[in-house]
Amino acid sequence: MRYGVSDKLALKVAMFGWEYPPHVVGGLGVHSAELTRRLVSYGVEVDFYKPKIDGSPTDKHIRFVEILLGGAVTPDTYTLKDFNSAVTEYNTKLIEEFDPTGVSIIHCHDWIAAEAAVELSRRYGIPLVSTVHSTELDRSAFFYPQKWIMDIERTLIHNSTRVITVSKHEREMIRRYYGRSDIRVVYNGFNPLPLVKSDYSKHNRVVFIGRVTAQKGPIFLVRAAKRFCEETGGEVVFCGTGSSDFEVRAEAARLGLEGRVRLLGYVDNHEMGYWLTQSDAYVLPAVSEPFGITVLEAMGAGLPAIVSKTTGVAEELFNVLRFDYWDTDELADLMIAVTQSRGLRFTLGLLGRVETSKFSWSRCAEETYAVYKEVVAGG
Repeated sequence: MRYGVSDKLALKVAMFGWEYPPHVVGGLGVHSAELTRRLVSYGVEVDFYKPKIDGSPTDKHIRFVEILLGGAVTPDTYTLKDFNSAVTEYNTKLIEEFDPTGVSIIHCHDWIAAEAAVELSRRYGIPLVSTVHSTELDRSAFFYPQKWIMDIERTLIHNSTRVITVSKHEREMIRRYYGRSDIRVVYNGFNPLPLVKSDYSKHNRVVFIGRVTAQKGPIFLVRAAKRFCEETGGEVVFCGTGSSDFEVRAEAARLGLEGRVRLLGYVDNHEMGYWLTQSDAYVLPAVSEPFGITVLEAMGAGLPAIVSKTTGVAEELFNVLRFDYWDTDELADLMIAVTQSRGLRFTLGLLGRVETSKFSWSRCAEETYAVYKEVVAGG
């Protein structure tokens, strides 16, 4: 069903984000771009507010309002102190520079612009839609979450006309820890990578792709790698970087896995495609992953996926192997099973690749557009 496409409304949406291609740190930036581009194709007028970063977006038909924060910046260069200061400045300037003319809906992505979104919605009487891509509890892996960020998230959630999450997993997080239950789930899509596994020969290698942070559970993969490497002679490759890099390297050294656990740092899509075709399985042992676009990218390339039960996208997938993120013995068993069985690799790879077709950015945009229609209709 194509929601709203045959019954278009004259809508103008003020989209509040933090990142947008060509500068993307995580799934939020990808979602923002893919959603906005498709909304515009439906005839929605979009003003996209974001911090000014070297190398502005080039998308036509989208009006970008770039907020200058003490000069052009790159989000991943902030220290914690600088980042907090930048968030405060961004909200202050966003309020100052916001143009309410003709705006039907304010749509805020995550907490960074939440204070401005709530204030501007109240000031101008514009309905507020918020999409929660992750919470502070997710990002901190429940380890010393910052209360002030949770307070901002709670204010956004309870002052939004509609709240969207990217999975049922995240909907439950909001119900349990933020006290709101009327949540709409709209799943992310993904863009298939150009490379697809052409055979299922054994490489004795598993790959992790994403930010190397506590949230993603990399330390559990290293601990599972001990027995995996001993029994198969294989290796574990990390494609990505993050705040847990040092911890991962230190744990690998402690376990005697130098040369068996490799951290490659940031990789582009071409390199990512290469490692997907040169590995036997993709592994994500996330403590709390609201969605997990990289799971779909791996499966879409024909790679078997081994993911924690606390990974949002897994709730809609049948052809994945699931485990409790903390159970490194079970994870090691699954890694060994996949790498040593061509039949299992072939079956999971083929069926998983077919299954990913139900996730698309068009579906994401259509369902978001349907939420907009409900809001402007006063529903």
